[in-house]
Amino acid sequence: MMLKTILVVEDDSDMRALIRRTLLNDGYAVRAAADGHEAPMACERDTPDLIISDVHMPRMSGFEMVEALKSEPALKDVPVIFLTADAEGMERGNKLGAVAYLTKPLRMDHLLVSVAEHLPKG
Repeated sequence: MMLKTILVVEDDSDMRALIRRTLLNDGYAVRAAADGHEAPMACERDTPDLIISDVHMPRMSGFEMVEALKSEPALKDVPVIFLTADAEGMERGNKLGAVAYLTKPLRMDHLLVSVAEHLPKG
């Protein structure tokens, strides 16, 4: 059985490592990117089944990154879970196809439930 691949885009290295470890321990394959500029390269090797992205990142916001990724035909249907300290951008994220918003401080049990709920089946 192929492992589901999740791309984690988070500029905080400690948070990125915690999310990565949590997902690996739950049986997922994980790719990680430190910001929106690294994310497209992580998607070139193989298309992720789900993207988890911070909203507020330097150089390129999570919204801008998802907008760019969704313009690629292979990535347009990949579900996105946004992580944010505030919910002010929810409407913009919803227009970009966000399936969920998780607020920081992030609870790993909530993350795993959301991932399981929104990962494409099959």
